[in-house]
Amino acid sequence: MDAERPLLPDFLIGGAPRSGTTFLCHALDRHPGIYLAKPYIPEPKVFIGPAQSAEKYRQRYAAMFAPAQGQRVLGEKSTYYLENEEACARIRAHLPGVKVLFLVREPVARAYSNYLWSRKNGLETLSFEEAIERGPNRPSPLPPDKSYARPFDYLERGDYGRFAERWFAALGRERVAFFLYEDIDRQPEQLLEEIQRFLGVEPLPFSVLDPGVVNSAGDQGPPLSLSTEIRLRERMAPLVRHFAAVTGLDVTVWRYDSHVGARRHVAAAA
Repeated sequence: MDAERPLLPDFLIGGAPRSGTTFLCHALDRHPGIYLAKPYIPEPKVFIGPAQSAEKYRQRYAAMFAPAQGQRVLGEKSTYYLENEEACARIRAHLPGVKVLFLVREPVARAYSNYLWSRKNGLETLSFEEAIERGPNRPSPLPPDKSYARPFDYLERGDYGRFAERWFAALGRERVAFFLYEDIDRQPEQLLEEIQRFLGVEPLPFSVLDPGVVNSAGDQGPPLSLSTEIRLRERMAPLVRHFAAVTGLDVTVWRYDSHVGARRHVAAAA
């Protein structure tokens, strides 16, 4: 690595929780031209929490990327960057030229997977329907230093269009890209090729990058009731249309043009 080059990330990975960011991190780190900050879990979250000086940020990244060898593209994965307004502003100020890519997932399936994960980890005691009814403003079971996690924002995290507008305004469309979690299963070869091209590295085939199952979002739990699913998809439909309009992304795989087959879709993704 060029000794004169500052050890700062060339790209950041973020997304909606339970949307495949850890899988992507493991896949990209198999590319010899890419180095991802370690550990993946817990995430570095460099720009979340109390504000630091520019020098503090540089020192933290220098330590994080010190193990990188050769001319490699440097990256950090911190999922919560997608929704965190302070992080967006700090990244704009401290990382000129950085690229940011986000993975997002059909919002109802994502919300239910998030709920099952919270139940499994002892953060949630309500039924999914009651949790949605009560909304996100319940007292958090997490300590104050983890206030960014907002564990009950199940549907609120699906407002991807609002988040996209913020990031496009901060960094410009040429430096921000959105990709679909569903494409990990549906078309992984194409997904990884598009991401590698966005990062400016030589695309390697999926057979080389495939890390296998990583931090699977396939949580175990009862299937979401059809009536709840339909009601929530109707609620989220305007936000999905907004996201598609803002990004130009084709989200037909989410099937918001019809509720036919929606039950099977949600159950499989959860």
